[in-house]
Amino acid sequence: MIINALTAKKELYNQLKKHSGVIGAGIREKKGTEYVVIFLSDANKKLRNLIPSEYKGNKVSTEVRAVAKAI
Repeated sequence: MIINALTAKKELYNQLKKHSGVIGAGIREKKGTEYVVIFLSDANKKLRNLIPSEYKGNKVSTEVRAVAKAI
């Protein structure tokens, strides 16, 4: 089943947020096509292997983002 990128982002993030290191999700556009981005706190290979390259007809990529810590 193919679903729109916003719905895919919400569904996929809800499945992945239980894993330590998954810090968010977003939507990007490239050449007129939207895709889902899963934001990770580090480049942990085991964590990246949990992220599918496609979810319900939507391309999925990952980005590593720094997490701000209060001092």
